[in-house]
Amino acid sequence: MTQSGWELPQIPSSTLDFGTDTDLSSSGQWSEVATPEGTSQPGFPPPPVPAHEPIALEPARRPSSAHVEANLSSDELMSQWGRVGVQIHEVAANMYEKSKKTVVGDGTYTGFISAVVGQIPNAAQPSGSPHDAFGYLIYSQVASALQRRASDIMPGDIIVLHDAKLKGHKGLQMYNQNVGVGEPLVAIVADFEAKRSKVKVFQANQHVGQQSVESVSYRLEDVKSGTVKIYRVLEK
Repeated sequence: MTQSGWELPQIPSSTLDFGTDTDLSSSGQWSEVATPEGTSQPGFPPPPVPAHEPIALEPARRPSSAHVEANLSSDELMSQWGRVGVQIHEVAANMYEKSKKTVVGDGTYTGFISAVVGQIPNAAQPSGSPHDAFGYLIYSQVASALQRRASDIMPGDIIVLHDAKLKGHKGLQMYNQNVGVGEPLVAIVADFEAKRSKVKVFQANQHVGQQSVESVSYRLEDVKSGTVKIYRVLEK
């Protein structure tokens, strides 16, 4: 023992060899930095990305019968008329008589149609475009040219006249008439005379001081411009 106190033991020089092959990773001068979970370390591939489950898509809704454009035969259309059109004609005729004493509908053409069809439980209600969703198109005319005729025109069908100009004779006199200018005229067929091409309809009366539903006739062969479309209301 020396005068200064305890004598440190001698360490063999072989243990202090810091050659180039020495691993210093365990030395107190080096520390390993913790890597957050989920992140990749240098030299290692990134963790796999979890696959997303497929999104369930809602199946497309089947269009209502009012928009079905499948080709129906004349027999099928007559069958539809027997189950729906007959009832529509009966209700429209009753409302015409009722309108002599009270107001029917809301004064608009489509309001009268809705009031009638709404009383038929098995009838498909009008939907979508106000003047183009009344059922199956059975008749179409542009000016004097016939575009489509899938069935005979029957009482209870719905007729739409748009920007139609009629010109012809009533008896010995000439007449000119504009129908459905601006707003299309929508009415319910009351009767149709094929030989004279004359359709009699029930429609909302927009004249002040008169009953709310009127009966009017139009001759399809007198249409010189505009369009005429006739629809058959289908079952739900």
